[in-house]
Amino acid sequence: MIRQILSLTVVAAVTIAVGAQGPEPRVRGMLYKMNRGVIERLVEQSVESSKTPNDHLKRADTYHKLLLDFNKQIASARTEGKTDRVAELTEHLTTLVEKGLAPTLDKAKRQVEGGSNQDEFPTVKRNLVAQLDVLIKQLPDEPAARASLEGAKDKVNAITIPEKK
Repeated sequence: MIRQILSLTVVAAVTIAVGAQGPEPRVRGMLYKMNRGVIERLVEQSVESSKTPNDHLKRADTYHKLLLDFNKQIASARTEGKTDRVAELTEHLTTLVEKGLAPTLDKAKRQVEGGSNQDEFPTVKRNLVAQLDVLIKQLPDEPAARASLEGAKDKVNAITIPEKK
């Protein structure tokens, strides 16, 4: 139940962010049309993730697919010279990482500290951080977006478990 509420909160935050774009309604509508697929996949992932409410590590791992999707969309927007879209996608991605991925990974940390899946946690986290690094490298001309995403990545990177002895 908590996961469903969190999922709805993330979706609501993304929707609010979409609605808060630029001063021109025409631009907002155009950006929404371009980003609709990403938003729909975000909702689908949230629903899919909620099917494993007690396995936080598995839920954290589902974010990799979304990060890959954002990677493709941001790369496409950069290639097309759509800086407004790059900024908007990066803002959505930062919200997703800070309000979705980081809290889920933190719960996974607490789950594995109890013993189950402790060997899998570093691999899942390493893969997620690597994908965030790829995304950050795509933003050399976007210092604000890059800094925001780096801050979100730092939150994920700070979630660690004690090494096994």
